[in-house]
Amino acid sequence: MKVAPLLIVVLSLLVIVSPTASAAGNASFSGASSAIQSAFVAVQTAGSDGGNITSLLAQLNSALALAQKASTENSTNPSQASADLQSALSIAQGVQASAAGVGQQGIAARQLQFEISVTSAVAIVGIAVALYVYGDRIYRRLWLWIYGGHVVRKIG
Repeated sequence: MKVAPLLIVVLSLLVIVSPTASAAGNASFSGASSAIQSAFVAVQTAGSDGGNITSLLAQLNSALALAQKASTENSTNPSQASADLQSALSIAQGVQASAAGVGQQGIAARQLQFEISVTSAVAIVGIAVALYVYGDRIYRRLWLWIYGGHVVRKIG
C-alpha cells in the first residue's frame, strides 16, 4: 500500500508544522480579547467619572486593530500574529492602568467645578444682600458726589 507511507509523511509534517502554525492559539486570542474588554470597561468607568478618555480610546482602538490584524494573519504568518497579539495585550494593559488616573482627574475636575459654582452662587447672593441693605445709601452718596455742585437756576 502506497497510501500508508504518504499518510505518515503528511501526518508527520502536520505535527512538525502544527506548533508554529498555532503560535497564536485560542488562548492568546482569548487573553488579548479579555484584556481589551476589561480595558474598555475601565475606560468607560473613567469616562463616566468625567475624565477625558479621547487618547485612551485611540489607544484601545489601536489595540483592537492589532488583535484583528493578528487574527487575519495567524494562518499566513503566525510569528507576526503572536507579536501583534503581545502588542495588543500590552497596549490594553497600559490603557487599563491609565484609566484609573484619568478617572481620578475627572472626579477632581468635577469637584473643582462644583466648588466654583457654589462660591459663585454665594458671591452673587452676598452682593444682592449688600445692595439691598446698603444700596439706597450708596446711590444717594454717588448722586451727591456727581451732582453735588449742580445749582438749579430759575429761568425767566
